[in-house]
Amino acid sequence: MNQVMNVDLYGASLADVDGNKYVSLYIGQQVIDEKEESAKGIVVMKLPCDPAVYDSLRFPKYPVQVELQCRLKKAAGGRLGQHCVSVKPLSTSTNKAAAPAV
Repeated sequence: MNQVMNVDLYGASLADVDGNKYVSLYIGQQVIDEKEESAKGIVVMKLPCDPAVYDSLRFPKYPVQVELQCRLKKAAGGRLGQHCVSVKPLSTSTNKAAAPAV
């Protein structure tokens, strides 16, 4: 099952541990209700993704508005986990200079 999300992408990281690649995207959203979320400004979240997604990121600057395709997976404790399988830029006036990503 896949889920599509429109988010602000702030960056990505790649770690190579004993030949295994672990990749994460850093996405964020504006805080809407400071009392409910116990936060101010932007909340940044980490999302695992495929190494091919990391390799495809070619944006000239960050943050950038993107559309993420995420596969839903079972995570620890039977919880729902998300794993990004593709990223593409949203076609907005601020993203016209962004190069397409897979």
